[in-house]
Amino acid sequence: MKNARFLVSVVFAAFVLLTSAFAQTGAVRVTIPFDFTVGKQTLAAGDYKVSISGSLLQVARIGGPGVSIVSTNLTGGGANENVSPRLVFHCYGNRHFLSVAWIGEINQGHELYAPAAELEYARTAKQEQKTVLASR
Repeated sequence: MKNARFLVSVVFAAFVLLTSAFAQTGAVRVTIPFDFTVGKQTLAAGDYKVSISGSLLQVARIGGPGVSIVSTNLTGGGANENVSPRLVFHCYGNRHFLSVAWIGEINQGHELYAPAAELEYARTAKQEQKTVLASR
């Protein structure tokens, strides 16, 4: 009986560890030259570490305050033509909203849900896109 419990515990622990290892797609470092919004939080221009764990995207300022965690949807995929890590922003004048993060080893992006503030800007202003390249 004790052996069976121990075996179940070991299998469960291995499952939890392997699941988180496969869900993590790494992290990138990026310098963002403008203030930007992630979800409901506005972050200042600066150096950030961006990482994905499962469907959660974390944007954390390097050497200072500022962190945001949001849920994402997978987008893209297919051939590995351009796998350079990058962030795509929707821009309305001087307001920038993080839209998609391409940071994994495969050609697959993590698309953010548009916050209410961005939807309001989209109704009244022309949208442009900016891409900021990141490094591993």
